[in-house]
Amino acid sequence: MRFTYLATAATALMSASVDAIKDLQTFKVQVKVIDGNKKFDGLWASLYHTGAGTADVYLQNNRTAAFPAFLNNTQFQWVYTGVSNIPYALNLEYQTYAAWGPLEVTPGYGSDYYGKGFKFGKGNSIVDTFEEWTGWLVCDWWHQVPELFWSQVGFDLKVIPTCASVQLIART
Repeated sequence: MRFTYLATAATALMSASVDAIKDLQTFKVQVKVIDGNKKFDGLWASLYHTGAGTADVYLQNNRTAAFPAFLNNTQFQWVYTGVSNIPYALNLEYQTYAAWGPLEVTPGYGSDYYGKGFKFGKGNSIVDTFEEWTGWLVCDWWHQVPELFWSQVGFDLKVIPTCASVQLIART
């Protein structure tokens, strides 16, 4: 009986956390390491300016400095600090014959094929329904900060020591 009560309570808590975030409600993105370098665990997503209206997603320790985001139907949007009324979309950049690819944040609602398939998964994780997407990857990369990438189907991904396979978790 006690087990049934605890199981029911745990199920209710898990359901509440998933229901806590709805489309258009802003959240911050935190990474949870699944496999690989544990130093990335718990970092927060921010945007690294790379050009006129474009950015890469990088990770840092400061939750306050993390950029707010939201799901707009199936589009992953960022609230770019200081720029109002312009949505910024997360887009997967396809790489031919590569185990993983970069992400790019650009003004607008996302590319037709590589930016419109995001949804909330179990435990407020952010997943993509794009058939080539297999997960998220964080690596120390060319901006000299941890950067977010996406892994592609068709490869037995070996996580190198400077990287980690991660989940993206939406946190209110």
